[in-house]
Amino acid sequence: MNAETMTEYNSLPEARFITRLNRFVAEVSLGGKHILVHVPNTGRLSELAIPGARVLLVPSPGKYPYKIRYMYYDGYPVMIDSTYSNRLFWELLNKGNVPGLEGLKPVRREPAVGNSRFDFLLRDRDGGDVFIELKSCTLAWNGVASFPDAVSARASAHVRHLRETGRGILVLFLLHRDIRCFVPNYHTDYEFYRTLAENRDHIPIHALSAVYNEDLTISSLRPVPVVVPEITPGGAYLLILKNDREQHITAGGLGTLCFREGYYIYSGSGRTNVFTRIAYHRGTQQRKHWHIDYIKGHMKITADIPFVTGDDIECSLAGNMAELGGEPVPCFGSSDCRCSSHLHYFRDPPALRRDFWDFVLETRFGGYIKNPQ
Repeated sequence: MNAETMTEYNSLPEARFITRLNRFVAEVSLGGKHILVHVPNTGRLSELAIPGARVLLVPSPGKYPYKIRYMYYDGYPVMIDSTYSNRLFWELLNKGNVPGLEGLKPVRREPAVGNSRFDFLLRDRDGGDVFIELKSCTLAWNGVASFPDAVSARASAHVRHLRETGRGILVLFLLHRDIRCFVPNYHTDYEFYRTLAENRDHIPIHALSAVYNEDLTISSLRPVPVVVPEITPGGAYLLILKNDREQHITAGGLGTLCFREGYYIYSGSGRTNVFTRIAYHRGTQQRKHWHIDYIKGHMKITADIPFVTGDDIECSLAGNMAELGGEPVPCFGSSDCRCSSHLHYFRDPPALRRDFWDFVLETRFGGYIKNPQ
């Protein structure tokens, strides 16, 4: 990193995150004033974009005066500016500071190949073209990095097109510190996982962890293992529903219940295919089968959170929601088990709490801490 960039970092204004209004705009508090800023990342950033989180801003040439470059996680910054991370990676390529790619000569950025456009074109020692697709990864938990944090049909298409070129390399740029391994995020985007698993023997895949200097700039990268497990799409899930007003709803055999204004989290399972079960809940059914079928038409599903696993964790998910402070709706969704309920009420949005996302990420990736292979 050059001296100009280091000086820029040290002078970046710090703000506090308030809320994300849409994919590209957030509200932050800077110097006691609320302002709108650009979010240069289309991912969800759910575990980072927590109200009160520290963010570092840079001037923006667009509609808003600033854009977010870093969001802090556990006291350290994570670069979320995907345009900047691509530029940084290009600089590292030109300096020969990318492990595993030292023998390749950078030629240009964003080369077009048929209907695809990759991030970089390089040439090998024999003059042959090599195409690099870079995926910046901002999702990590306790040393385990994962991508993507939102469904990305584009990412899957890039992997397939890299294979078609016969000269493609996928690079996963891991932007948290102290990463120990990379795992594709099959919990969120099973299609990307499946595409990666099908093509891992046909294209090189490099996972490179950012190494932060004392001033928190990045001047080198460290290779980490890529773990692609053999899994099937069964598992369990959480549905978050928003209830805009107090209302009385008849829920099958439970009779008419009073649902307060606020948020409800439903714990369920899809042992054959959790994504099919979630799609069912997001659809419209004439025939009502489960308790959840009676209420979801009266509320808005604001999020679905799958957990792909061979273990039966539906009941433990419900128990964890109670531990996080959720109030159980008696007997809801638990007629075939010993749980007090599989539906829990929260007055405030649970998806804006750091402890909620810590639980989600630990449940998803905790197994790779003990056994990264």
